[in-house]
Amino acid sequence: MNNPTHHRPIPLSGVSFGLSFGVLLMMWPSLASSADSGKALPAFLETHCSECHGGKKPEAGLAVGKLALRFDDPVSAGHWTRIHDQLVAGEMPPKTSTDPRPPATEVAAITAWLRQQLHAASLLRQQQMGRALVRRLNRQEYEFTLRDLLGVPVQVRELLPEDGLVGGFDTVASGLDISATHLVRYQQAADRALAVAMPDAAPRLVKETLSGRQWFDRVHPNIAKFRGKSFTLEGDPAGDGVGVLYQYDTLSDTDLRAQQRPQTPGIYRLRLTAAARNTNGQPLPLRLVWEGVRHDARLTHLIGYRDVPAGKPTTLEIMVEVPPERVPHHHIVLQAFTLPPVPRHDGMDQTPPNHATAPALEIHRYEIEGPLGAWPSPGYRALFSDLPYEPRSFVAARTAGKPVPTEDFRTWPPDRFAQNPLVPVSSNPRADAERLIRAFLPRAFRRPVDGALVDGYVRFAHERLERGIEFGETMRATYRAILCSPHFLFLLSRPGKLDDHALASRLSYFLWASQPDDTLRALADSGKLRQSVVLRGEVERMLKDPKAQRFVTRFVDQWLGLRDVLAMKPDEVYLEYDDHLGAALAPETQHFVRELLERDLGVGALVDSDWTFVNQRLAKHYGIAGVHGFEFRKVALRPEHHRGGVLTHAGVLKATTNGTYTSPIKRGVWLLEQLVGRPPSPPPPDIEAVQPDIRGATTLRQQIEKHRALTACAGCHAKIDPPGFALEHYDVLGGYRTRYRTPSPGEGVKASLEKLTSYPDLKQVWLVSPVDSSATTDGGERFDDLAGYKRILLRDVDQVARTVVRKLMIYGTGSDAQFADRELMDQIIATTRPQGHGLRSLVHALVQSRAFLQQ
Repeated sequence: MNNPTHHRPIPLSGVSFGLSFGVLLMMWPSLASSADSGKALPAFLETHCSECHGGKKPEAGLAVGKLALRFDDPVSAGHWTRIHDQLVAGEMPPKTSTDPRPPATEVAAITAWLRQQLHAASLLRQQQMGRALVRRLNRQEYEFTLRDLLGVPVQVRELLPEDGLVGGFDTVASGLDISATHLVRYQQAADRALAVAMPDAAPRLVKETLSGRQWFDRVHPNIAKFRGKSFTLEGDPAGDGVGVLYQYDTLSDTDLRAQQRPQTPGIYRLRLTAAARNTNGQPLPLRLVWEGVRHDARLTHLIGYRDVPAGKPTTLEIMVEVPPERVPHHHIVLQAFTLPPVPRHDGMDQTPPNHATAPALEIHRYEIEGPLGAWPSPGYRALFSDLPYEPRSFVAARTAGKPVPTEDFRTWPPDRFAQNPLVPVSSNPRADAERLIRAFLPRAFRRPVDGALVDGYVRFAHERLERGIEFGETMRATYRAILCSPHFLFLLSRPGKLDDHALASRLSYFLWASQPDDTLRALADSGKLRQSVVLRGEVERMLKDPKAQRFVTRFVDQWLGLRDVLAMKPDEVYLEYDDHLGAALAPETQHFVRELLERDLGVGALVDSDWTFVNQRLAKHYGIAGVHGFEFRKVALRPEHHRGGVLTHAGVLKATTNGTYTSPIKRGVWLLEQLVGRPPSPPPPDIEAVQPDIRGATTLRQQIEKHRALTACAGCHAKIDPPGFALEHYDVLGGYRTRYRTPSPGEGVKASLEKLTSYPDLKQVWLVSPVDSSATTDGGERFDDLAGYKRILLRDVDQVARTVVRKLMIYGTGSDAQFADRELMDQIIATTRPQGHGLRSLVHALVQSRAFLQQ
């Protein structure tokens, strides 16, 4: 029997970055004679570098006297690239070295020669082997692709093993290995998706409308039992249309809530007609969460926030996606979580609500409808086109020539389908199997599929039918094989120019993290996608699509390290932290970058801006007045806010700490790698990390200066520490501070108990030594605070833009930036400089570049 998964071997073998380039396969003596600068290189290194990089224990393990001049070898080329970059930056030889400083003309000649050799070798390697030949879909891309291919709200990411990260990104080929575990899990994931697309039972449709009074009774059924007839509103004489909800302090459940438990996966529409009352004209936030119970513990997952305006009733519409794993054990819970508790005295339940003065949620109508969409579902139509979908007993009756029941099976209770599941109906299984497979394969494999490959899957299905296996189960097995095929799991292409279908896939996985849509595939089929004007038009179309939010969220979270911003809970000394603040951290930066992208704003705003995005909770944290509601909005910043650019985003600042204390070293490394584009060398393995004295007896600056006194640490820390110190006025939660906080001061430490400015309602905290954010860069430029450091960075916006381009290139092409790409990055920077390096312009320029258009 044929197994179509292995019908055609994938060209995984031979993927290597090592090449034999002929003339470049030489060592010191022969290559040194090829150019004057090459001849001078050994003496240059001996004179200026051997003090640190010679002897038995060379720094960073790099002995320049033993280094082979092989630019064809990736490891050797990597060493020479580091040498080149440090010479260009003036970091080698270090200023602390006793070796004589080389003349600038000599450095220029040496680096020019190295640059020429490294570029030529890198370019030849790309031409012969490609930048990255084979890339597996990461688990998020696999999930998005299943969802878009089948049209089902399925979540399978957690079934798959964690993906490896390279440079923080999960899109790089070298980090996306594959194992036997992957293959097993891919089958499980495919089965889950197919089960949603081919459900055994018809969906249990929900369409319910409740008046405010009825909704209130669900929220507080015990109160409803004792409510008097006078519980009404003016203008509602019947007393059955409006409910006014308060947060009574006697309730055992602290959240005022209404919940719904869907029985079928799909998209549900919630409509709430309501108004905030007694809130001084401010909106009342609602929180929508998934809630389930496991091992007697309540588990919640945030869906989102919506604000109910004050004044006239407003109808809010909320679309909720219900994945199969949430059915039937989870509820959709709507919480008015900010209502303050009010005392409930005798007779309050009979008080007319329009006479009450406590903040409340005035409910006029609540509606829920779903799952939305036609029957059969889009998932079924993607797999079986126009074939009917009926209970097995109906098919059996038709096959036996008996009367087919005429009842509407969509009204059956779920238990009736347990013994009589739905199945696809085919009057000609062999022909239908071939027709469906031929239609599905090009969509699944993202390109035209040759006849031999199609025939393999058709034979696979026909052989199962010949063995008497039911048509539906035959097709399920065939689709499972397709969804686990290397042609589905991998983005395959050959070295050189990408064909139009490979380009369509690269573009769609860059901007949508999923497969090309019908428009992209049609352009690829026509051979027009590569045309510059067409390609630009497609980028514009795709960025306007809602799926582009996947790019913003994934790129920002991975680039700036926000993926795990909530992984570590802050120390208890940070009393102001709560789940609502945690939920606001990453969205600020995502909204910020989305604004840069949509308006093509310059990437200099990443360093500094006079605006940001906040909601009520984050605005309180920042000390920004006048922001009400939990939906994000753009706000202007003033100097007293101490904000501007992503450097001061609370999410970024929290992600660069360990939850207990801030580290100028960790933050300095982050800033150099993610924005400045000057990543430091790894630390020596035998050097202990700096541990701050949280009692306040010794300042962190004193400890770092002691650390820098070590010869092995001085050079790198001269580069790392200044940007880290620039951020020192921001604590573990990104709050602005002028003094350090401590759980308890050490003996003899000058300390005082103080209230937090933004949180006067919280108890006092211990504050110790003042914060000092001044420093001098390794280039000798002095600054007093973050504002001064920002001015230094903004003198070279080109470098910030180059870093952003490099990050986009890694994320979008699945390969780390290589030496031959530097020329392309320079061209992109020159192209976008007149427009201030707008983020949208950078994306367009990258997509039009050789790095994106070639493999």
